[in-house]
Amino acid sequence: MKTLAFAAALTLGLSSAPASLSIVQAASITGTWRLRTHDNWSRRDGERWVSIQMRREDGRSFGMSLPLTDLESAGLRGDAWTASGVRFSLRRDAGTIEFKGDFDAGHGTGDFTFAPNAEFVREMQGRGRTLSADDVLRVAIHDVSRSFIQSIEAQGYRDLDIDELVKMRIHGVDAEYIAAFRKAGYDKLSTEDLIKTRIHGATPAFVQEMRAAGFDKLSIEDLVKMRIHGVSPSFIREVRDLGLKAADVEDLVKMRIHGVSAEFVKEMRDLGYKDLDIDDLVRMRIHGVTPQFIRELKELGFGDVREERLVQFRIHGVTPSFIREVRAAGFKDMTAEDLVEMSIHGRRWLEKR
Repeated sequence: MKTLAFAAALTLGLSSAPASLSIVQAASITGTWRLRTHDNWSRRDGERWVSIQMRREDGRSFGMSLPLTDLESAGLRGDAWTASGVRFSLRRDAGTIEFKGDFDAGHGTGDFTFAPNAEFVREMQGRGRTLSADDVLRVAIHDVSRSFIQSIEAQGYRDLDIDELVKMRIHGVDAEYIAAFRKAGYDKLSTEDLIKTRIHGATPAFVQEMRAAGFDKLSIEDLVKMRIHGVSPSFIREVRDLGLKAADVEDLVKMRIHGVSAEFVKEMRDLGYKDLDIDDLVRMRIHGVTPQFIRELKELGFGDVREERLVQFRIHGVTPSFIREVRAAGFKDMTAEDLVEMSIHGRRWLEKR
């Protein structure tokens, strides 16, 4: 029998029922499985993975992922593999899932049986953790082993429930990761913060990058926000090279959210807008004051419109086409203020004329 060592990547659709497993009645769980070898994808390291869907006899479904190399070790040869009587297993500290079935042109189906490890259940109960049958299956699939729990407890996290441990395992929050954050000056982070930083890539390495860029003692919230919106060390350098005074993280995040790039700033300066601060630039981007908009206005004779008036133009619909329509109606010498008033008040403005 081939033994597979694969990691689950999807959250199980299982309930955490309070019914506990007794030491001598560590119930097995059975059901069916299916997968399609051609429905695979590459992870960051280039390794190919495939999803396997599983359905318990009680009708509840869940899924997980495994490397294609593990199926290859069981005999898989190409996406259209056909074979009968295939057997493989997932062995974890909490128990073992045995798979058997057939493949037809890359479509695999069959039955599975999960057998809990009574020793694991006994030790968890000895530690005060009462696990349901669902819990044991869940920790087996996500490889929440005794050694993993012990390593997390050694970092000071002693009272975590199964849900927290599973989430940490899914997202790669291990003892080494916690220790790296502590070394970076973030001691005793909540599990929620640790998981959040992992999800968004606000890692201890990113902390060091931000420190090198001059941002020390950032909150977890700021670190995550910067990662979400792409405030990278290179972006910070670009902002500084432009001579813009980014006072805090909020300025940098605003720029990224609204698309104030180095190219945008340079184009605006080339068009004569050399003294815009970050708030000015953000406001212009929010309201659609683009370099192209300014160039079209210049062609119509409005080459010295202030930033505030440009924003007014966009808010009130004073576009190049509007200006041409006004001129075609016989209004040849309208000022920028006139155009805004006319756009806002329409006929009432004409009556005043």
